[in-house]
Amino acid sequence: MRSSATLQVFAASFDEAMAPHRELLATHGAVLPDMTSGALRSLNAMLGYVKGRVARSDATATALLGGIVLRRQALRVLQMDEGAREAVAGARTRKASEAFGERARAQIAALSAAPPVSEELGLPLLAERCGELLALVQLRPLCEAAGSSWREAGCDALRGRFDAAETELRTGLPQKIAAGLAKLREEGMAAAALDAVEARLDAGDVKGAAVAYDAAVRGAEGT
Repeated sequence: MRSSATLQVFAASFDEAMAPHRELLATHGAVLPDMTSGALRSLNAMLGYVKGRVARSDATATALLGGIVLRRQALRVLQMDEGAREAVAGARTRKASEAFGERARAQIAALSAAPPVSEELGLPLLAERCGELLALVQLRPLCEAAGSSWREAGCDALRGRFDAAETELRTGLPQKIAAGLAKLREEGMAAAALDAVEARLDAGDVKGAAVAYDAAVRGAEGT
C-alpha cells in the first residue's frame, strides 16, 4: 500500500512536470510515457491476493474457535445431571423451533408480496422471487421428514405453499419471463441478450433465466 501511494504521488508530480511540454510532444508525435500504470496494476493484484488469503485464514480461524466454544459447551452439559441436560436440550430445541418459525413466516410474507417492477417499462423483476421460491421448495423434504417435529410450527405454515411454489417455478415464472422478453423485443432491444435468456429457459434453468432477464430489463432502461 505504501508503494502504491508512492507511485501515485510520483504519477501526479510527473504529469504536473510534463504539462508545459504536452504541446511540444504532440507537435512531434511523441507519446507521453506511462510510468506507473503497469506497476500499480501489479501492486493491486498483489493486494487483492493478500486480502483474499487473509479473509480465508480469518474464516478458518473463526470456524475453529467456534468449534472449540461448542465443544466446551457440550462438555459442560455432559457434566450436568440428567434433568439439567434435558432442560438445556429443551431450551435449545425451542430456540431452534422459534427461529425456523420466524424464517417460515418471513418467507411467506415475501412471497405474498408482488415482485418489484422496473421504473420505465413496468416489467416485473423476477430473480429475487425465483430465489425465494427455490428456497421454499428446498424446505419441502425437511417438512415431510419423520424427524421434523421441532420444525413443525414453521412447517405447518409452509405446507400449503409448496405446491403453489413448485407450480410457479415450473410454469408461472417462465411465462412471465417470456412475456417480458416479448415486450423487450417490441422495444427494440438487441436480440442477442434476449436469445440468451430464452436459451436458459429452454434448458430448464429458470433461476439463470430470471437473473439474465432482470439484467436485460435493467439494461433496456439504462440502469
